[in-house]
Amino acid sequence: MSKPSSTETRPRGGREIRWRRWLGTLALALAGAAALTAWLDAPHPSSPSRAAAATPAAARAGELTGAGRHLALNLGGDAAGAAALGFDLADAGSVAGLDALPPDMQGVLWLGNGFNTRCAWRLDDAAVIAAVEAARAHPAFSGIYYIADEPHVAVCPEAPERVAERTALIHAHDPRGRTLIVVQNGAKGQGEFAAMAASADLIAVDPYPCNHRNAETGCDLGALRTRIATALEAGIPPTRLVPVFQVFGQACAGKETPWYRLPSEAELLAMLAIWDELVPRDRRPLDIAYSWAPQEGSACPTLAMAGGGDLPDLRAVMRAYLAGRSPRDIEAARR
Repeated sequence: MSKPSSTETRPRGGREIRWRRWLGTLALALAGAAALTAWLDAPHPSSPSRAAAATPAAARAGELTGAGRHLALNLGGDAAGAAALGFDLADAGSVAGLDALPPDMQGVLWLGNGFNTRCAWRLDDAAVIAAVEAARAHPAFSGIYYIADEPHVAVCPEAPERVAERTALIHAHDPRGRTLIVVQNGAKGQGEFAAMAASADLIAVDPYPCNHRNAETGCDLGALRTRIATALEAGIPPTRLVPVFQVFGQACAGKETPWYRLPSEAELLAMLAIWDELVPRDRRPLDIAYSWAPQEGSACPTLAMAGGGDLPDLRAVMRAYLAGRSPRDIEAARR
């Protein structure tokens, strides 16, 4: 995904600055909580059926918790293939991307990145406002704005405040919209869940427990459980927590030393079972599969490629899972 291209500086140091920064962060957190409550009580103008009328508030809340919202990231032009498997959400970078989606899919609007490797947004506020106003009433828009991929507080201490500001900006121009960020809480710092919990409406968690180090022993399912538990303990409830499923490896991603490996069918089912246990499907707002298509330097092979033969048939597993079958039932049918 794109990285920020602009720069931003902030004054640092001084008791007065730290005090003002603390008050500002507290105010933003309170405002964010109030905005989230208001959003949960009200519908977004668009709906998965693309009906012209707004969905009633109660129905809309149910629609976002356990009504089949499944996001496939990095379509690579294959929206039809992902939709046929059961995904009903796809990332889109523009209104043109929304226009290109099949009728049974809606778009999650990707607004660039920020506060990951560089402490700035790729898109400035004016560009974000223009994107929101162009997409908010589009019948193929889900109402979800993907605003940051793995912001790192250790790299950019102001990340929680800046992401909260962007959430508030989007709410000001689309009161029914909700913002989505992916939080790693891994190698760059163990306190990211707590720091970012109030900065966005939806917090995605992306533990990828299958790597070449555990190829013989199996994916590190204990680490998966720990990462999910840490997010919940940081105050992110299941109704705001978005699972990210590992359906990729790096054997053909163009990396000199690949780290992640494609899980087996049994390993994917074990991961899905843990997610269902800790973040039940009827409570989560949506879930994400990374990645559908290959992404240079990051993901290959991927779910679109894993249909049996030389690779595990992860597509069959996900097709059954997205249709509502439990990991236990899917595993039993494979025997």
